[in-house]
Amino acid sequence: MASTGAIFADARVLALRLRLHLTDLQRVEAWADEAILRECAPPELADLCLATRAGERITQRILDDLGGSPRSVDVMRALADLDTEAATQDDLRRLSDNLDPILKQLERAADLPKALAPAVGFARAFWQARMEGAAALEALEKDVRDVFQAVKEHAADIPDACDAPAEDVTPPRIAAIVVSYHTGDVLFDCLAALEADEDISEIVLVNNGNPPGAVTRLDEMAAQTSRLKIIGESFNRGFAAGVNLGATATAADRLLIINPDAILQPGSVVALESAITHAAEPAIAGGRIVGLDGREQRGARRRKLTMRSAAATFLAAGWLRALNPAFVNINRHNEPQPAGPVPMDAVSGALMYMTRHGFERLGGFDEGYFMHVEDLDICRRAEADGGAVIYTPFASALHHGATSDAPSLVVERHKAAGLNRYFRKFAGTRGEQAAARVLGPVIGFLLVTRARLRRR
Repeated sequence: MASTGAIFADARVLALRLRLHLTDLQRVEAWADEAILRECAPPELADLCLATRAGERITQRILDDLGGSPRSVDVMRALADLDTEAATQDDLRRLSDNLDPILKQLERAADLPKALAPAVGFARAFWQARMEGAAALEALEKDVRDVFQAVKEHAADIPDACDAPAEDVTPPRIAAIVVSYHTGDVLFDCLAALEADEDISEIVLVNNGNPPGAVTRLDEMAAQTSRLKIIGESFNRGFAAGVNLGATATAADRLLIINPDAILQPGSVVALESAITHAAEPAIAGGRIVGLDGREQRGARRRKLTMRSAAATFLAAGWLRALNPAFVNINRHNEPQPAGPVPMDAVSGALMYMTRHGFERLGGFDEGYFMHVEDLDICRRAEADGGAVIYTPFASALHHGATSDAPSLVVERHKAAGLNRYFRKFAGTRGEQAAARVLGPVIGFLLVTRARLRRR
């Protein structure tokens, strides 16, 4: 009879294939139905025998817990059945997107197979090729097919492994950090959704300033549960400093940063954790942000912020894209949703997930930003530090928006100040530094002027 170690090894391979969309729930269930009859079969197989009923997210989590962290041999075995001839260009792009964080993790652990080394970076190469046109995509597609075909041929020679059972892994403690300033009644809906989520160990509310009535309700809520901690003393220190303060008030392994006017949707924590499980640190994950109308709102997935993209985004200068493609809106909410987790230049601080290690490695948020742009800043720093920024469509929050009674003119001033700081901070060449000194204040002035005109 096959050993329990072989079952764990098969579980790791199946977990990878499911994440890479190279298998389906029916095949997972069929494997579990057979494996549960083996000697010393682990009890988790009983849940996998109901994979088609449990759904992909739960099945993925059970497989991950059962098999443990994948190794290079597991990734090679997972790709052994890849049909490179039948795969479309979109199939190869999605495979590259989903495989990218896994390969980077193996690379950091010095466990990346030589055959797979060229595949590191394919995900980003696809996005760049799309900007360059059809010819670049076709050339890249050929390279990708050649690499994966070579990997498939090499993987066919790898024998099935009978590894030792994976060590028990304690689930990470997850703390939700909510920074609130005159949020309104939706704050209590936000906290109730976090309280109802069994994956969240602790809720840290940073009270940056709320009316006395709201503070009384918060105190009553905290008295009824040990999971809610309220800090802050009603002093408005800004969003970035508020998050940093919240992080110091918890010893949790993971930090879920969520807006006080956002309602976390069920299953989102599992999806966010899955997105960063194999990602290079410092890793940041974000998810969909939808409005009351069910449509995706802007900000959840974004391109890199530049002077030109800022003008296109905040000053409605997107029409200049006809003259220069760099004048492109940083927000990507009008694009089709990806099939799974994908690399992204930036995700929103309204729904952001990080490991404590990654957060501390980056020094948290830059407190030089009071409100706005701090999320773009930390995403850029994470990527510059060799980490990953990932967007997953499987995590989401319902965002009410505009619930704070902060005046719009004040908000725009903070946004303008944030953009100014960002451009000055990341200006590399002398030309960029000069542009930051001149154009940064201009963009800020136009933002504030537009806000004033709207008030009339």
